[in-house]
Amino acid sequence: MEIHIQYRPDLQEMALATRYVLFEKPIVKLLLFTVGILLGGSLFAAFYYQLPEYWVASFNGLLLVGIGLLIYGYLLWTLKRSLLQNPKNQEIHHLRLNEKEIEQKGSTFEVTRSWHSIYQIKETKRWFLIYTQHNSALPIFKSQLQPDQIEAIRTLLKAVPVKKQLH
Repeated sequence: MEIHIQYRPDLQEMALATRYVLFEKPIVKLLLFTVGILLGGSLFAAFYYQLPEYWVASFNGLLLVGIGLLIYGYLLWTLKRSLLQNPKNQEIHHLRLNEKEIEQKGSTFEVTRSWHSIYQIKETKRWFLIYTQHNSALPIFKSQLQPDQIEAIRTLLKAVPVKKQLH
């Protein structure tokens, strides 16, 4: 079985997929959970005890969260800018998937990877993410596929020898 897909990358979708890959990391989830617990405890103590020291601690926590949000916004802006400046993202991509490999072509590049070199495959509501490394994924956008293509890709991906999470 061989599947051919042709698409032009949607930069907004690529940015969303990249953000999804980043925030799926357990360390990021643990960090966000820890900050939330610490800030929540600090605010609770400030309201409960009504002491100036607790209000200062709460303000410092809120200040750290604000700085974190600024860094997050800057990272998203940088990500979108780098996606826009990458000439490969302006080309039409041709994907060929079969039982042995996945091939990605554009007018200025060609990449072929065997399934054994793929880290994992994950399906979400919006994409098939083919992780080429632990923190890097090739998204296949479901919005640019027909329902029969989605089923064919799902069937093919179930047959390849890679760790996967498919619906």
